[in-house]
Amino acid sequence: MKLESIPHNPPIFPMLTFDNGESPGEISKITIKVPPLPYHAKIYEAFTMFMDNENLRTIAVVNDQYRPIGALYRYEFLERVILGRLGYGFSLNSRKVVSEVMEKDIKTIDGRLNLEEAGSIVSTSDRLDPLHDLIVSVDGIYYGILPIQKLLYYLSKKTLDLAKEANPLTGLPGNWSIRREVEARLRQGEVFEVIYLDINDFKPYNDKHGFAMGDAVIQKLGEILKGLKRDFPDMWVGHIGGDDFVIICKGKAEEICQIIIREFERARLSFHKEEDIQKNYYESIDRQGNLKLFNLLTLSCVIIPSSNFSSFGELSSKASEVKLYAKKLAKETGKSAVARDRRAIPKG
Repeated sequence: MKLESIPHNPPIFPMLTFDNGESPGEISKITIKVPPLPYHAKIYEAFTMFMDNENLRTIAVVNDQYRPIGALYRYEFLERVILGRLGYGFSLNSRKVVSEVMEKDIKTIDGRLNLEEAGSIVSTSDRLDPLHDLIVSVDGIYYGILPIQKLLYYLSKKTLDLAKEANPLTGLPGNWSIRREVEARLRQGEVFEVIYLDINDFKPYNDKHGFAMGDAVIQKLGEILKGLKRDFPDMWVGHIGGDDFVIICKGKAEEICQIIIREFERARLSFHKEEDIQKNYYESIDRQGNLKLFNLLTLSCVIIPSSNFSSFGELSSKASEVKLYAKKLAKETGKSAVARDRRAIPKG
């Protein structure tokens, strides 16, 4: 990031900009780049800014390090400082500097936040006025202002867009959302792990027990994944479709897989008939139409570290290859299997 001077009549006001290669957060992308006022600016400078822009409702006040220390809000400023109780406000306050009249109890939010994080801050704060714009900073440096109504609009729009893409069976983000999430983290240079998981021999199970039971199994697995987010708040979960799911996490992938397997195997007691559980297998028709014995439902979990791929396409290709090994292992042992890709991208 760097500070960029933006001319304003007559002073020069520094503004924060992102250097090439840096990835701003969702909040910074919708922030309005309004120049701030230094704490020693005169009252008439603030008055001029408000008069020059009738839509401007908030001016941030910054210190010598360009960190927000206060704000001037249009209606309170014009009524209290400029007009005053008897109409002599400007005459009485014209020699003052903005730090003497600014509102010090301000709410700042980080420009690197996503919409959901910022929305949570707004919804849980009991001292936000919808007529007072939010002050946005990045790494503590002033970045701009954001009207609350604008934040809520984009948050609602994102929620609706995600709802359109969500898998109807589990309500989890679908394939396009998964791709966007992976690519965004790659652009930001994050270190993370992707877990692909699916249910082994799900088609013969679906053929034997019917689509209603098959859907119940998928929904249960989706519930298990959603429930894990309480213990792993950084975990992101998506539903590719059918019995295929994706988890994005910042470490602890093996631990997450083992918890999922344990919870799924507890739940599968309700997926199979008691006689099948006692035999530890069930009979169904395979893809060639032949009657065959199948293991009780198990999972294949494939872990791909972000250091092992540079694009979403490469991730999908590696996951498909490793999944073949995991499924082979699960078939041989009759148990859920976890496989990690250890083929890092060649350097140089």
